[in-house]
Amino acid sequence: MACFVDEQGFDSVWTWDHFVPLQGDTDGPIFEAWQLLAAWGAITKRVHVGTLVTGNTYRHPAVLANMVATLDHISKGRAILGLGAAWHEGEHTMYGLPFFTTGGRLSRMDEAAALIRQLLDQPFSDFTGKHYRLRNATCEPKPVQPRLPILIGGGGERKTLRTVARYADLWHTNATPEVFAHKVEVLRRHCAEVGRDPGEITPFATERPWVCLRDSDQEVHAWAREIQRANRMTETPELSAIRTVDALVDRLLEYWKVGVRGFIFYTLPPFDRETIERIAREVRPRFLEAI
Repeated sequence: MACFVDEQGFDSVWTWDHFVPLQGDTDGPIFEAWQLLAAWGAITKRVHVGTLVTGNTYRHPAVLANMVATLDHISKGRAILGLGAAWHEGEHTMYGLPFFTTGGRLSRMDEAAALIRQLLDQPFSDFTGKHYRLRNATCEPKPVQPRLPILIGGGGERKTLRTVARYADLWHTNATPEVFAHKVEVLRRHCAEVGRDPGEITPFATERPWVCLRDSDQEVHAWAREIQRANRMTETPELSAIRTVDALVDRLLEYWKVGVRGFIFYTLPPFDRETIERIAREVRPRFLEAI
C-alpha cells in the first residue's frame, strides 16, 4: 500500500504507533510501527514516511532520535518524526510500562522534543531535565536532511500547543475548521511568548471519520461493511458524510482558510484504493486550482 500511495503522488505516508489494533478485534495482529517505516522507506521513492504519532513513553527519546536518524538514511532523507505524549493506558499496563498522569506525560514529551532536537542537530548534547538527562551524548550519523522535521500531535491548548510552539516543524490535530481556527490563534500566542515565527510550523488536519469517495451512498455503505469484516468489528463503522469529490474539495478549502496547510487521510484494512486514487487524481488538482 505504501508503494501505491507513492505512485499516486502523495507527499507522505503514515502509520500509527500502537501494539494492539484500535478498532475491531483488539486482540488481533498488528505490526510494530518503526519496522514498517524502515520497510516503507526502503521500497518507496518519493513520499516522506512517519508515525502519527510515536508514543513518547514507549521508547527513551535518545533511542528514538537514533531510530529516526537511521530511518532518514534508509529513506534517503524522507523521514518525519511524529511525537505524542501517548494515551493508551491498556498498552502500558500490558507491557508493564509506567502510565504517568496527563501532566507527567506532557512534561516528558516536551523534554523529549527538546532532547531529540539537540541530538539530531548537535555533535554532542548535554541535557538536564526533570525526566531525562544526557551527558556528552552523540547521535551519529546525523540525518540526511539538514533539519529533520518533528511533528507534534495533539491539540491541548495550555501544554501541547506550547510544545508545538517551541519545537515542532509540523503540527497535527483532529478538529473541525471552526475549532482549528481557534487553536491556530492559541498557537500563535504561544509562538509570540517563546519568540518563534508561527510561519515556521506547518499545521496539518484530518477529516474524521474516514472519508470514502464513491458515486453512490450504497457503495459507501458497502465499503463500510468491508471494513467491518476485515477488522472483525461488531458494528458497521461510521464513515464521513463527505462522499463526493466536490464535497471534499469544499471541506479542504474550509480548512485552508483557517490556516491548515497539510491534510492526512485515514484508511483501515482492506485499504480504500479507490478513495486514495480519487483524492490524488481528482481532489488534489481541483483543490490546488481553487486556493
